[in-house]
Amino acid sequence: MNFSEIRKRLHTMAEIAHQENKTAAFVAQVLHEAGMDEVQVGIGGNGILATVKGKEAGPVVLFRAELDALPIAEAIDIPHASNKKSISHKCGHDGHMAILLGLAHELNRHPVKRGMVHLLFQPAEETGEGAHRMFEDQRMSEISPDYVFALHNLPGYPVNTVLLRDDIFAAGSMGLIVRLTGNTAHAAHPENAISPSSAVAALIHDWQALPQTIIPFDRAGLVTIIHAHIGERAFGTTPGYAELMATIRAHEPDDLKKLGKRAMKLAESTASLWKLKIEQEWTEVFQPTRNDPEAVAMVEKVAHNIIKNNSRDLIQEVRRVERPFSWSEDFGHFTERYSGALFGLGAGVDHPHLHDSQYDFPDELLETGMTLFSGIIDEMGLR
Repeated sequence: MNFSEIRKRLHTMAEIAHQENKTAAFVAQVLHEAGMDEVQVGIGGNGILATVKGKEAGPVVLFRAELDALPIAEAIDIPHASNKKSISHKCGHDGHMAILLGLAHELNRHPVKRGMVHLLFQPAEETGEGAHRMFEDQRMSEISPDYVFALHNLPGYPVNTVLLRDDIFAAGSMGLIVRLTGNTAHAAHPENAISPSSAVAALIHDWQALPQTIIPFDRAGLVTIIHAHIGERAFGTTPGYAELMATIRAHEPDDLKKLGKRAMKLAESTASLWKLKIEQEWTEVFQPTRNDPEAVAMVEKVAHNIIKNNSRDLIQEVRRVERPFSWSEDFGHFTERYSGALFGLGAGVDHPHLHDSQYDFPDELLETGMTLFSGIIDEMGLR
């Protein structure tokens, strides 16, 4: 199978976080067919770490792709549609995997002479759990890459535009769930109830206004209300329970912590004011992805070399972005531990956006992504 066929096969078997069993099995099969020296499976769940070693000592580099899809129904008529009605690859992880699998075959044809290359396939990226769980696995402690790299396709930019940024590339984020419990009463006598309705209304307003009160003007923070539930569908009952969910985002780790701490204090004080019991839960925690300038410079040099050698057939432009992206990426756990970089690859100015039910990964990016990763290996002097 070629890159495109591999990508489309992966698209058909889309699986959500922690359930990437068939996907992982197929990836491992392709890696073995590519002649990888060592393929370790089941790391941190369904994670895979494939390694190729040169005969001489040298630098070590790791490239990462993601295994999981999203709980989004396939809304486009394509021959390679997902086999599951409510799950599909709407973030392009199928394409990211195909790029690494293509790199595995390329390494088989042109092996490294020195150093080591790791190809890592991470589960549960979409929930912010996969990287952490992989690092909890003892087998991950046995590797020590000099550099780590990953790419993400980015609609809204011209196809095959390489997007780079030093320092923070993507925001950190975390999900906050607050459960408020009071006491129900007849709807005709709300004075006999302890209702969470006013508390929820106050929190929605206060949470959304929170970033502007504690985040400096030159930095970014955001609190997005994503779900609210009050009471039950019963017109005769004053509600006694509510659940409110918000996503908190910031570019800087300290700002993210401040927002989270203040949001929780607001929830506690509001619950106390309205005599409500409160429970909290934090979920889907992503570290900000902070790029190492040297790693970014390496990607930039490789990209310009590709333009020079291929007359822009593979890369149209290399662009430095001014501000970090507001979305989050689990790759932040990798760049927190190792020097490395996450970079973007334009998927088309008018291409459906990530997590859009109309989205499908553009196959034009496959060879470009593989060539960039291969170029990094050569730039590090491994071949």
